[in-house]
Amino acid sequence: MPIILENVDYIYQPGSPYEVKALQNINLVINEGEFVGLIGHTGSGKSTLVQHLNGLLKPTKGRVIVDDQEIAATKKTNLKEVRKKVGLVFQYPEHQLFEETVFEDIAFGPKNLGLSATEIKKRVKKAMQMVHLDYDKYHSLSPFTLSGGEKRRVAIAGVLAMEPKYLVLDEPTAGLDPRGRDEILAQIEELHNQGMTVVLVSHSMDDVARLTKRLIVMHHSAVVYDDETRKVFSHYESLQEIGLDIPTVTKLMFRLKEKGWSVRQDVLTVEEAKEEILLALKEEKPHA
Repeated sequence: MPIILENVDYIYQPGSPYEVKALQNINLVINEGEFVGLIGHTGSGKSTLVQHLNGLLKPTKGRVIVDDQEIAATKKTNLKEVRKKVGLVFQYPEHQLFEETVFEDIAFGPKNLGLSATEIKKRVKKAMQMVHLDYDKYHSLSPFTLSGGEKRRVAIAGVLAMEPKYLVLDEPTAGLDPRGRDEILAQIEELHNQGMTVVLVSHSMDDVARLTKRLIVMHHSAVVYDDETRKVFSHYESLQEIGLDIPTVTKLMFRLKEKGWSVRQDVLTVEEAKEEILLALKEEKPHA
């Protein structure tokens, strides 16, 4: 079953002098098995939107449906069940680590589900395996002694231990060094390849181009594009107008096209760019 958003509005501090309309008439369907990117400049509504996916926020107007469970301002919903299905990893999730050991931190969610000690240990081990943290090496360590990338993986494992169907990540690589960033992205890609539905919020156009098949673009609290990632990035000028960029290799192809090269402009990866340039060199000599 999908996650469905129907005519969703959200207003912060309604009726006050500080009222802000953060979402306007959002209509989306996120299907099982998708890898969806979500981009937009700061303040466009991305974080507000993803907090609706597991009921942290309820829509001021409209409704959100998660596996037939409806979340609406006027409806009582078993949000505990919704949050089992939709795992949300916030930006800088390691700031939420608080237990004395890695095991206890990852086990926190499963314990709150009232699971047996045997099942909790099983889930912790499985979640650690999913993020490539060796159980024997890490389970008894303090999370605060770990590197930034390792802390991030512990935080993600804590969400995975709840065994969600959907994984929503809000800027999961923020603040990491290149190695930590690459490790986290590789593990997110691996989770998707294993069948998990992923929604990735990111400021990195290169990351969403490489990983996602579908891209949602937000601007001024509304969705302005929702299409295949390749098609969305073909709207270079329109994206620039709302303060967004395109992947580095895509920008290169636009520049080459402007200089007379016969190349596609919907290229997203270095490998695709290499093929296009080699093909263009064979077919015709570029104009200076």
